[in-house]
Amino acid sequence: MSSEPQNLDISKLENVERPKQLTKSKTYNLLLDVELEMSAILGETDISLQKVLDITKGSIIELDNKTTEPIKLLANGREVAKGEVVIIEDNFGIRITDIKKNNQE
Repeated sequence: MSSEPQNLDISKLENVERPKQLTKSKTYNLLLDVELEMSAILGETDISLQKVLDITKGSIIELDNKTTEPIKLLANGREVAKGEVVIIEDNFGIRITDIKKNNQE
């Protein structure tokens, strides 16, 4: 069984090089071992506290996001990229489609 994501078209991926001045920095190299909490947000919705209290096993909560909208990828609670869900064997993954530039909101 292959461990590559299904429907991956490598020709659509952008080839990006790391800035050379950062790879030579001692500070940059120290930061490479820092661990971040990564989260993916599939969708969002606003619901009343009453509806939250009524949630049981099997409940369905409809999200505001459309199935065609990208997934938000967060690092330590801050959005850093967007992507799409892929399946790798029995696991979910995210194929990055857009990387947020510094300080964009």
